[in-house]
Amino acid sequence: MEGEEEASDVEGSFSNCGFWKKIAIAFAGPIVNIVFGLLVYFVLISVIYDIQIAFNSTLNFIGMFFESIKMMLTGGVSVEDFSGPVGIANIVSQTSGIADFVYLLSVISLSLGITNLLPVPPLDGGKIFIYIIEGIKRKPLKTETSLAIQMVGFILIIGLSVFVMYNDVIKLF
Repeated sequence: MEGEEEASDVEGSFSNCGFWKKIAIAFAGPIVNIVFGLLVYFVLISVIYDIQIAFNSTLNFIGMFFESIKMMLTGGVSVEDFSGPVGIANIVSQTSGIADFVYLLSVISLSLGITNLLPVPPLDGGKIFIYIIEGIKRKPLKTETSLAIQMVGFILIIGLSVFVMYNDVIKLF
């Protein structure tokens, strides 16, 4: 997006839009993933059963996700329980039919949306956190500070990704 990575004087660019627009834009991607995941789940259950049942099941599905997040934050789930691309590919290979695959698609989409909302730069949640700081300060962070924050977040994400992938490969054997 014009003006997202570096300042731009172009009319309507990201760098020229206001505080609330920046936050709304950063929220858009994760929200689409979350809504898509819930919609796919709802449609799947509607096709298998019916709409009454689908509505209640979707509410339970949402509750399970909040419970999972709570468990992650309170230590009820270990980082070793996370799955990356290797683990997800292994799970997908074990699906037995389109219903399992579509269910997994909804879980992955919802997980991706929620993960992107974590306040870790360079994820969308980290960007939102930085925009909030800039809104409170009423001026943008210095470029050096912003880059340093982004770099620390990037290193954390890469480190976690390597760790998760390592665990995924170990679980295969």
